[in-house]
Order: sequence, then structure tokens, then C-alpha cells
Amino acid sequence: MKPIRIAIPSKGRLHKPSLDLLAKAGFKIETASRTYATKVDDLEVIFARAADIPVYVHFGAVDMGITGHDLVLEKGVDVYELLDLGFGWCKMVVAVPENSNINSVYELPQGSRIATSFPRITSSYFNSLGLKIEVVEVEGAVEIAPRLGLADAIVDLSTTGRTLRENGLKEIAVILEATARLICNKVSFRVREDEIAKIVEALK
Repeated sequence: MKPIRIAIPSKGRLHKPSLDLLAKAGFKIETASRTYATKVDDLEVIFARAADIPVYVHFGAVDMGITGHDLVLEKGVDVYELLDLGFGWCKMVVAVPENSNINSVYELPQGSRIATSFPRITSSYFNSLGLKIEVVEVEGAVEIAPRLGLADAIVDLSTTGRTLRENGLKEIAVILEATARLICNKVSFRVREDEIAKIVEALK
């Protein structure tokens, strides 16, 4: 039988904690640059962008993955979240220029432009409040959008708020809080439940 395939972030804030967690669970992974896959015991580890991992798991390209809860929601995938791994905490916030008089999302003018890398979550959030906004999807440094006149506000991830302050922004709402999760393909879970349960137990 082929090994269980798990995807973990290839870089970013979830990369090292994911490796550390697997090592503690008994899966010591030798990481070599330019290597996208490695085998350890009965586990095949795939290194991928954290944002792509929910899609890999959803379509069964991998059986399991470690990624942020925010990314699972943004991709709108149908997967099982087996464990809250507790690391990589962050919150998704709405922020505006700190010199503006706006202190609540309800004070944003109708039709305001919101720059974000999370268009699905952003649209859903403002729809749920009955507020009409225009989502401007950007990758990378979202914080600069208001200064460039591209957007009236942003939706982005924040841990300490420092990046917001450095870019002259203030938080006016928290949309959600997120941590890293162990996710699993639904078919894999049914077909290989015992093997997956062992890995979950080791990671606990």
C-alpha cells in the first residue's frame, strides 16, 4: 500500500512549527532545498504553499495537510479538520488609515473599496453585515493599498498589529481568529481511517 501523503508549508510562519511537530511525533524529516517531497517511515511529506494545501487535500492529491484555518475557509474546500494544532495564531482584521474618522465597519461608506488577499472571506463578512463594498484582490503587501488610493480599507492577517501601525493603519474589526489545522481528505479518511488515526494520535 502506498504511504499516507501529507502536505506541509514549504515556507512562512507555519513551516518550522510543522516540521517540529512532525519530529516530536517521531517523523524526523531531512529538509533539502529544492526538494518538494520526501519519505519518512510510512509517510510521504510534500512541501507546498500553505495557500495551496487546502486544494491539494480537497482533490485528494494528498491525504492530509497542515495549513491555516483562514486558508481552509478562503478556499471554500470540503475537508475534515482533524486537529487544531495551536500554533500560527493570527487574526483577520479590517483596518483603515489611522488618521481617518472611521472607527467601525458600519461607518465605512457604502461601496467602499476593500483591498485583500482573502476575497471570499471578505465578501462573505460584509454581506453578512448587509454592507455593500467592492473587493479589490491583491497579493503581497496589502497594507500599502490605502496609501496608493487603491482602497479605502484593507482586510489582512495580523498577529501583533505592528505592521498595521508601521503602515499608518488602525484595526476597526476582527473577522476571525485562526491557527494551524491538520486537515484530511474525506475519501482518504474513510478508506484509510486506521492509518490516519495513528498519525493523528502521534501528532496529539
